[in-house]
Amino acid sequence: MFVRLAVNIPSDRTFLYAVPEDMKKDIAVGKRVFVPFGGKKITGYVLETTSVAEIGQIKDIIDVLDNEPLFNEADLNFFRWTADYYLYPLGKALAEILPAGINLRNQRWVSPAAVGDNVAAGDLSGGQRQILNLLHHFPSGLSEEQLKRELKERNISRNIRILEQKGLLAVADRIRKPAVAPKMEKIASLNPEPPRNIRLTDRQRRVVDFLIQAGPVSTAVIGKIFDDAAAVLRSLEKKEILSIRVRDAYRRPEQEARIGIHNRDILLNQDQQAALRDIKHGMAGGRYAPYLLHGVTGSGKTEVYLQAIAEVLKGHGGVICLAPEIALTPQLFSRFMERFPDQEIALMHSGISTSARYDQWRRICKGAIRIVIGARSAVFAPVRNLKLIIVDEEHDVSYKQDDRMRYHARDLAIVKARQQAAAVILGTATPSVQSHFNSRQKKYRYLCLPQRVEDRPLPAVEIVDMKMQKDEKGRPPILSRPLMHALAEALHARKQSLLFLNRRGFNTFLFCPDCGHVFHCLNCSVSLNHHAAEGKLRCHYCDLAVDIPRQCPACRGSRINSYGVGTERLEAEVKKAFPQARVARMDSDTTSASGAHGRILQALERFEIDILVGTQMITKGHDFPNVTLVGVVSADTAMNIPDFRAAEKTFQILTQVAGRGGRGDFPGKVVIQTYNPDHYAIQRVKAHDVEGFYQDEMNIRQPLSWPPFSRMINLQMSSLNREKGREGAMSIAAFARSRCQGTSAAARIDVLGPAEAPIAMIKGRRRWQLLLLGTQSRALHVLVKDILAGAKPKGLEIKVDVDPMNFM
Repeated sequence: MFVRLAVNIPSDRTFLYAVPEDMKKDIAVGKRVFVPFGGKKITGYVLETTSVAEIGQIKDIIDVLDNEPLFNEADLNFFRWTADYYLYPLGKALAEILPAGINLRNQRWVSPAAVGDNVAAGDLSGGQRQILNLLHHFPSGLSEEQLKRELKERNISRNIRILEQKGLLAVADRIRKPAVAPKMEKIASLNPEPPRNIRLTDRQRRVVDFLIQAGPVSTAVIGKIFDDAAAVLRSLEKKEILSIRVRDAYRRPEQEARIGIHNRDILLNQDQQAALRDIKHGMAGGRYAPYLLHGVTGSGKTEVYLQAIAEVLKGHGGVICLAPEIALTPQLFSRFMERFPDQEIALMHSGISTSARYDQWRRICKGAIRIVIGARSAVFAPVRNLKLIIVDEEHDVSYKQDDRMRYHARDLAIVKARQQAAAVILGTATPSVQSHFNSRQKKYRYLCLPQRVEDRPLPAVEIVDMKMQKDEKGRPPILSRPLMHALAEALHARKQSLLFLNRRGFNTFLFCPDCGHVFHCLNCSVSLNHHAAEGKLRCHYCDLAVDIPRQCPACRGSRINSYGVGTERLEAEVKKAFPQARVARMDSDTTSASGAHGRILQALERFEIDILVGTQMITKGHDFPNVTLVGVVSADTAMNIPDFRAAEKTFQILTQVAGRGGRGDFPGKVVIQTYNPDHYAIQRVKAHDVEGFYQDEMNIRQPLSWPPFSRMINLQMSSLNREKGREGAMSIAAFARSRCQGTSAAARIDVLGPAEAPIAMIKGRRRWQLLLLGTQSRALHVLVKDILAGAKPKGLEIKVDVDPMNFM
């Protein structure tokens, strides 16, 4: 018996291994195995079993790591499709898709050897002496990775090899245990037919009486209740009164904050009923059924989701519900728990502990959990009998991953639904241009909720031209007079307000007014952001942090000024203007701790916050009836990025944040501050005109053949050497153009670039972009595979972004 494996390496190759006789019964597709690979041992993923080997000498697997498979054939087909479409090695894709921290791996262990003084210090380099000096403090040794971290040096392998040859170091291979493994627990249960006339002590009788009342119980729980429980249990087991067995103990995520609990029956309006009727009809057909559910903010899309899920659960089907932000999951989770109290619901996102994620994955795979809620990675959950996928806020760019495997969860939801003959609902108040286009092309069925529930009005939108606003010193203010007046009115009426600014930190950057020097990151071509609370300048790309300087490093001047505003400074300005108000902030700095999102939103729901300042975390999906005012401090942030979707992103985020206001019994108001009040995106937001904006965008994109009229792949190239990197990028572009010559009109590919990326350097690497546009996805993929298979210029790193959303 043989198995074909994928391993976590940057190659599409798979590998054949033999299965020893005693392991054959344990082998199955979807399990992990431990195998020798080159000079080390690594984890492999079983893709198939076979009785035929194409080659002669084949290595044996060392061990089978899982009792039960982590995925089945249907899951594997989906994972293969994902890796192939996003041009990513399958082994690396599986390592990222499956729960983190579960793999065994080899590590080199370095320890000092017992030697005399026969090696003179002069025979050693400085780096070699550093290694020996460090290991002097660790006589039992360190792993090579630990040595690299301690010495802050990546290239130490050569020095370790030389020291080993000199007899000064001993190097051995060790197996590194996984960070996460199954947790087991002992369960005590009474035997159904215990021996008769057995005499019990008082302590034994108390334990037996407890088990009669409670049923099977963990021995750990019994140990907390009764003294000397271990000895009592051993005696009862010996007397055959009870038995003790071992079972999996599943760890669960920390309890989410309960937010948005309504405790009331909800009657659907006519539009909701029509949408739900259509969705139920699609699900009843047992085939792929895609829907674009376009509902204005506050139109009751979530209620449609919940009733569709209830229909799925009646037939014992499974459901995945995706949300673009971790901040949205507490409210969704609360609504789902309220509606389905008898269902176990899995919560999957990066804020969940690795052990809980692993245990949830295994229970989902067994079919024990039928509802999964989570951020983009939840699309990979191995839900059994999948009947419905919901993608809430489908337009949101957060569904696209920007590093490693650069997948788009919304697009994968469509693929997964098609493969498993399920229904998929793309819900949003602002459909992406791509999804709107697909519904026009009849790829999705279009469902519309044009009114808010209970016929509540959409908020009135006021546009403030910041060119006309000046403070007492003649400078543009952070908060305009109309927005200040609206905040004061909301506070007086005991209503709540949201202030949106998509820029965290205290000031955008610091500069010297004497010589113009701007404090830039040493590793990236961006300015450092001022974080006043921690007294640091911080890079938001590589996380470099430095103390705030007292003088300019260029001219030695002592005047350091700030320019711009971030959420931290906005919070300070609001507190200064309204000292009586309870002001809070929600951004990635204030929500880094586990459960922080939920705590802030819970405080807002309890009316413990008057004004919440935040980034895009506050713009979507939240439903707080007492919020009547929404202020957009700078509508121009997203509009001025170098991206053909800049206007689309601006329209979406402004419409979404505007929709947070007026969702209760009181009308809402939105104040948008901008330097471009006549821009078509701003005007369409004011008029709540989604259809008009869509037509504006189509009229711009169609003549240029930009998506959705074409497909796109972005080759992101980087190098430590600017000149060599530029030459390498030019050679890749020339190769791409040569491969495109002579193709048919239908398979034509336009090669744009290479151009230096807008952020020209990140983490010390110079960056370029090469855009490939064509109408045929297959032709684009063939071209990129040819490029990657060709001779890559030395020192040039190429990362592939299929259907890119970020061009920075």
